[in-house]
Amino acid sequence: MILELDIGNSRLKWRLLDARGGRIDGGFGPHLPEPGADYPWRNSSRGAPELVRIASVADSDFNAALERELEAEGARRIEFVRAAGECGRLRSGYREPERMGADRWLAMVAASDRCPGAFAVLDAGSAITLDLVAAEGDHLGGWIVPGLRMMRASLLAGTAGIRLPKTDTDALVAPGRDTAEAVGFGTVLLAQDFVARRVEAFRAQYAEALLFVTGGDGERVAAATPDPKLYLPELVLDGLALATC
Repeated sequence: MILELDIGNSRLKWRLLDARGGRIDGGFGPHLPEPGADYPWRNSSRGAPELVRIASVADSDFNAALERELEAEGARRIEFVRAAGECGRLRSGYREPERMGADRWLAMVAASDRCPGAFAVLDAGSAITLDLVAAEGDHLGGWIVPGLRMMRASLLAGTAGIRLPKTDTDALVAPGRDTAEAVGFGTVLLAQDFVARRVEAFRAQYAEALLFVTGGDGERVAAATPDPKLYLPELVLDGLALATC
């Protein structure tokens, strides 16, 4: 078996593959302060994976502890995949390519494999990232802005008595009728407008540029951006096997 992990700032994605790359299982889980026995991929009836591919934005201490646990469980090969200067037709636009987050790089690697022309990648999680890639495969750079939860936490910090509604109503574009609604609706619109305007400007040069969307809030944040767009919740994981270039 092959275990693939995308370890973000607040949660992780995982999936198990067979030797041919067929998906066995997968899902989401919390990003624990330290590696824990209750990780959702652990199942004694399946045994340990032989190969583990990891994209991680966690710190080096966490990564080292996770590697030790996986080795103790019987994993024979553990690969932490990091950003590089190029992969296939994709060429990084960072001045120091290795300093880009592995998740952003892998999402672009997977998108580049699916799309022969220009594209953008939106990943909306704890932070919202948007990267642009020209038709020739040159990464033009990108943006990182606070995610929805981060924006709301910042606005509500130190504000007594305000609680966001538990119902998922913040996809509405109407003005909020109380403070909680105003924060909930406003943060969604702010994120949607940012992405839609940046993609519109990109498409002024590359008219058919495809928008790849991933991350827990990806569909909501991309809702105001016209097609063509493609939502792939496991886009970062898709890049893991492709990034050994």
